[in-house]
Amino acid sequence: MDLGLERIQKLLSILGNPQEQLKVIHVAGTNGKGSVCAYTASVLRQLDLTVGRFNSPHLIEPQDSIYINDGPVSKEEYDRTLLYVERVNNDQQLFASSFERLVATSLLIFVNHTLDWVVMEVGLGGTLDATNVFKHPKMTIITSIGWDHATILGGSMESIAQAKAGIIKPHCPVVLAPQDESDISNTLVQQAMKLNAPFKLVKEAKQRKEEGEGDYRLELDEHIYDYSVPLRGDYQRANSATAITGLIWLRDLGDIQFTDKQLQEGIAKTYWPGRLEQIPSTILKGGQKLPSILVDGAHNAPATRALRKYLDDTMDSKQQQQQQQQQKKSIIWIIGVTTGKDIKEMLQILLRPQDSIFAVPFSQPVGMPWIESVSPQEIKDIADKLLVKDVKTFGNLKSCLQALPNNDLNYKVVICGSLYLVADFYRFLNENKK
Repeated sequence: MDLGLERIQKLLSILGNPQEQLKVIHVAGTNGKGSVCAYTASVLRQLDLTVGRFNSPHLIEPQDSIYINDGPVSKEEYDRTLLYVERVNNDQQLFASSFERLVATSLLIFVNHTLDWVVMEVGLGGTLDATNVFKHPKMTIITSIGWDHATILGGSMESIAQAKAGIIKPHCPVVLAPQDESDISNTLVQQAMKLNAPFKLVKEAKQRKEEGEGDYRLELDEHIYDYSVPLRGDYQRANSATAITGLIWLRDLGDIQFTDKQLQEGIAKTYWPGRLEQIPSTILKGGQKLPSILVDGAHNAPATRALRKYLDDTMDSKQQQQQQQQQKKSIIWIIGVTTGKDIKEMLQILLRPQDSIFAVPFSQPVGMPWIESVSPQEIKDIADKLLVKDVKTFGNLKSCLQALPNNDLNYKVVICGSLYLVADFYRFLNENKK
């Protein structure tokens, strides 16, 4: 992968530098970027502001990466704009990558819609990522940083953190999410201080003891914010707090105005698919019954650790309520992984002795030739070395789903390993629902 800003900057210059015409919140990090973007955009929409949002990779179709207000841009507008960008790229022989062309397309579309705000997610890293073209973003946000893309970003946690910190701009406010390692926080803070960028260190929200999962309390600047999130997972305490800290700061700076109630309502309306999303049991064409399936895009060690914790918390809680159950419910893991990931570590985190693995490939994502799916046999080989007793391989997701046992009382099904696999599952549902 050839990272760098020269090509995208030349392309945007020819296109009229649309990035300079936008009011941008730029978000980097390893995990939590997407949900922080979703929370932020949802609150801005609650204020009746027009909002563009860029997230990658796309989920179902390429245009899903580009949101205008409450939904993806139309396929017609996406195709038309992308064709124009590609024509400029080819005519000028810029050799911009497909991701760089996607970023340029999104920025042109955002300018054409005359938006109040744009929430922009980094693709990979930060310093040399194609989204890092904003000289004066209104705010930058860096979410949780973990071990991912290490071969590209330098091979150490410090180099990964430095790459993420590359989106920090001189004198631009930066919100820094809680980090698992103090060295990571120190690296981010040092970069902010070096650039005279004011920064805020986020404190995780706390669970409101008298309420249920997802009901949080955040103490910020001597004010208490009580709110509920629709997204599952304990890590949403940090993600939601990060988004709210940024929004409150923008309010203090005079860039937006909102009440506590508007904040609560905007957070509560947030939707972010493919992250700890429980899909109910479904009857498919032909009469096949698909059991309820938990889908999650966990694709690295920190994300799989969070997924495992969520399952342990929820399954243990249910088993305490059902004292008669003698053994723990097993999990069938439907797993597809992108090349370059540490599959061994992911499996070690996820698996318990009673679990099974259904290893599958995912389909090639449109417009992303650099993405490759690990072969199911490679996943099996690694699982065998870990002495996993029940491992099956499948040529595609459809055959895998058809092989699920009929009795869904004694096991739970989880799809994870890659958002590309999650996307395949959503496509399968859309095409095969009765």
